Amino acid sequence: MAVMVSNSQKTAKRLLVGAIDFGTTYSGWAFSFKHDYDSDPTKATTKHWLPRSGTLVTEKTPTCALVNPDGKTLKAFGYDAENEYRQILEKGEEEYYFFFKRFKMELYCKMGKDLKRDITINDESGRPLLAADVFGMSIKFLVDDMLNNAGKGIDGIIRHSEIHLVVTVPAIWSDAAKQFMREAAEKTGLCKEQLTIALEPEAASLYCRHVHMHKRGEIGNVSMNKLPIGTKYIVVDAGGGTIDVTVHETGSEHTLREIRPASGGDWGSIMVDKEFENLLIHIVGRTVFEKFKHEEKEDWLDMQREFESRKRETTVDSESIVGMRIPASLIDLYNQDSQRDLCTSLASSQYAGLIELKRDKMKISNKVFVQLFDASVTKTVGHLKSVLSDGSLKDVRILLMVGGYSESPVLQRAVSEALPGTEVLIPAGASSVVLRGALIYGHNSSSISERILKFTYGTAYTPFFIEGIHPRSKRFKEKDGSIRCFNVFDKLVKTGQSVKTGETQVKKTYVTILGNQKIMLFKIYALERDREDPVYIDDDECHKIGELEIEFDEESNTSKRKVSLSMLFGGTEIMVEVEDICTGKKKITTIDFLG
Repeated sequence: MAVMVSNSQKTAKRLLVGAIDFGTTYSGWAFSFKHDYDSDPTKATTKHWLPRSGTLVTEKTPTCALVNPDGKTLKAFGYDAENEYRQILEKGEEEYYFFFKRFKMELYCKMGKDLKRDITINDESGRPLLAADVFGMSIKFLVDDMLNNAGKGIDGIIRHSEIHLVVTVPAIWSDAAKQFMREAAEKTGLCKEQLTIALEPEAASLYCRHVHMHKRGEIGNVSMNKLPIGTKYIVVDAGGGTIDVTVHETGSEHTLREIRPASGGDWGSIMVDKEFENLLIHIVGRTVFEKFKHEEKEDWLDMQREFESRKRETTVDSESIVGMRIPASLIDLYNQDSQRDLCTSLASSQYAGLIELKRDKMKISNKVFVQLFDASVTKTVGHLKSVLSDGSLKDVRILLMVGGYSESPVLQRAVSEALPGTEVLIPAGASSVVLRGALIYGHNSSSISERILKFTYGTAYTPFFIEGIHPRSKRFKEKDGSIRCFNVFDKLVKTGQSVKTGETQVKKTYVTILGNQKIMLFKIYALERDREDPVYIDDDECHKIGELEIEFDEESNTSKRKVSLSMLFGGTEIMVEVEDICTGKKKITTIDFLG
């Protein structure tokens, strides 16, 4: 099988590999030098982020962007963005700035046909900016901050040509969403050859192949690098926005192969946040809550940060009371709107004995607080059971939990109880293993040997019409007099197919229909399942996901041109090599999924 070299395979000469984990709730960076990786693949430098108040120290910072009034430049990111936005609110100048929070989920919500380069996203006040600009500014901030810190530890200057950047994305994201993140990362000034997209659960899995982990509820360590070759294990990457579930198999020399395509959904920890909002709505009413969110933004931000701390501390068995400060502004709004005292209302409501208010302190029973996790946990556990019901996975006995949300004792217990007989492994610092694993992937992309295709991919073409096979409604006469069938789906690869990284899976030759064509356009379509019967691109199951345009040189006088199309599906992005057979000219390119 022919080999096509992708960008991620050109990292051998890079002095520095950096990684950006751009999360829904938190983001961060890590880097490692080539000599450090050679001596210890797990060695990484990360940043400890500090909010201005409190003692919390994290390896990631909130995914918040504060954009200047020009809409083109970033004023602050992360904790600094939150803190500076509070000052802006105090001055009453919020109408001049744009404040974005948890905006990564916009890409998940608009995956597929709705995701285009020119999409806009709304800030916390409902005002739009180009999503590409907001993502680009944010990633550039993280990259610049990373390089500034990397430069402090060496003599001399790190040249851009010596850097390779890995940007992580959820494995369940569409090809369009991956391309969007790549183009946003290119706004940092790095060229395409210096950028690689890594799948979050794969990155985490690579890191965990090198380290010791503990079993949930047990003392002692388990080393995944000592597992026999061919051991299958399930990976649950639980983040703020999405939960990815995939199945890997151990290979030699710390490599792994994917044996089941990633699946999952938007059941991450922000679903717990949404349930907390619903609880507040039940208590104070939707009108009061919405007024509080929009008129008392500073108090709402403080309340969200405090809830995040309480959420991380929640355990299932605790009989304790969860205490939270309730802003006086929310209490006042309720009292004014209802003409009742909130404390008295709670005492006579369905939450009597479960939630109590004393001045500005709300005491919530642990039972009620744990119930906020129910929707997220139910979705996650149900999906895991569905995945493991596949007969080919009956020998899977190990489950690896990674991602920030996987540190939740509530989620850990639910997964363990739902899958008896399965060893649940959790690495130390589960929230940062994606970053650390992305560095390993950046230094050696061949660590992932095989992947499983999630879709059946194909292109549209117009073969000669065959009576009895093609419907007459699709019969047409071409300008050259030939009778053809339009809108036929030409399968390239199929769902569930195992593809090796770095190897070309498809090589086909196409011929222009008309003489002296200057352009050949390939429209790429996807099916979620494989079908053997004739498929047409206007079928309900068939969705256009991108296109590829080829321009011909004027060097040949041949009336019709032949094009050899080679495609590599084994990487995190689809690579294409096009050869004009008439001239012998080749070019490696990518499919445009954003239109």
